[in-house]
Amino acid sequence: MMKQPNMELRGKIARLTMVTLMTVTLMTVTAIAAKKTSAQDNAEIAQAMDAIRNVGKEGTGFAQAIPAANQLRQTSVAKIDLLLDAMADTNPVAENWMRGIVFDVARKSPPSSNANLKRYAMDPSNNPTGRGLAMELLQQIDPATATKLIAECLNDPSLPLREMAVEQAIQRAEKSAKGQPAAAIADYRISLAAARHPRQLSRIINALGKLGEEVQTADAFVMLTDWKSLAPLNNVDGVGFDMEYAPEKQFASSKSINLKDQQTGKNGSIQWQSITGSADLGEVDLAEAYEKEKGAVGYLFAEFESDQDRPAQARLGCINANKVWINGKLLMQNEVYHAGSMIDQYIANFSLKKGTNRILLKICQNEQEESWAQDWKFQFRITDPSGKGLSSKP
Repeated sequence: MMKQPNMELRGKIARLTMVTLMTVTLMTVTAIAAKKTSAQDNAEIAQAMDAIRNVGKEGTGFAQAIPAANQLRQTSVAKIDLLLDAMADTNPVAENWMRGIVFDVARKSPPSSNANLKRYAMDPSNNPTGRGLAMELLQQIDPATATKLIAECLNDPSLPLREMAVEQAIQRAEKSAKGQPAAAIADYRISLAAARHPRQLSRIINALGKLGEEVQTADAFVMLTDWKSLAPLNNVDGVGFDMEYAPEKQFASSKSINLKDQQTGKNGSIQWQSITGSADLGEVDLAEAYEKEKGAVGYLFAEFESDQDRPAQARLGCINANKVWINGKLLMQNEVYHAGSMIDQYIANFSLKKGTNRILLKICQNEQEESWAQDWKFQFRITDPSGKGLSSKP
């Protein structure tokens, strides 16, 4: 008589076990399917982003990018990190496309997405451009939070975030300038130490000057102003730009220059002589040093001492055609005459080595006689990859 209840109990247990196994199986299948769907979505997003990254000038890649952009605009807000990640190492045209797509996706964001943007913007491991864009979005959605976060970014490795922080400090100083000049000077000094963008640096220098605090551009940008020059050599009809005169042949082979060498120049024998950049702007004026010679080439040589091996950038501002070598390697060449000049006009990455680094410049003047074509000069500095000027350490 006792066996029947036991059999009923065993039946109930068996049925319950079966239901449990079916439920677990269904949950597992659902999870796998969701994972596959998510992976497929991510792959489709990545493929579309590649189409955007391949966009170039003059319509290159536009046919593939247009449907890809329309697809990406439908991306879930939860996946906006993938779009921000894609901002890394894009060309300027593709970056503009990505910015528009990210802003379109962000417009669908609920207030809860602010935390995601904050997290992305403040994580130094994320790409600098994407972090800057995340902060721009946060400025629109939650300006109070963005202002507080930006204040923490004066020394951030992301240049967009650093520029926002410097701009915030500049604006604060501008508001204090009339009633609290001491506070304004303090804010300008803080922003001067943090600034990397030439326009921001120039604004700060000018503002400090108006408050009686003289700061020389050459010092703030850490311009290299002590050079040896050899000029003039011939550049009539532009022949000098491609001509391998003795200094560059010597530099390519030995990675140095014998400053005692004499050469045959455009108008006779020439030798290396000292030339110094201006104290205010750090400009090295070859026209003044060589009596406004036209159709001429000048070589400039300098040494830079580094206390360590480190990544660096060579930054040249020059209104004339130019070439730059460091340690025997050609870093940049620009055959452009009188099309304008600015600080950090041309930038090239290179590796500073510990000890002595040798720099050779070639600055070419053409034969134009118009008043606007008389300049024959340059500004040069070495910076870290963020744009902070580095000083030669003897």
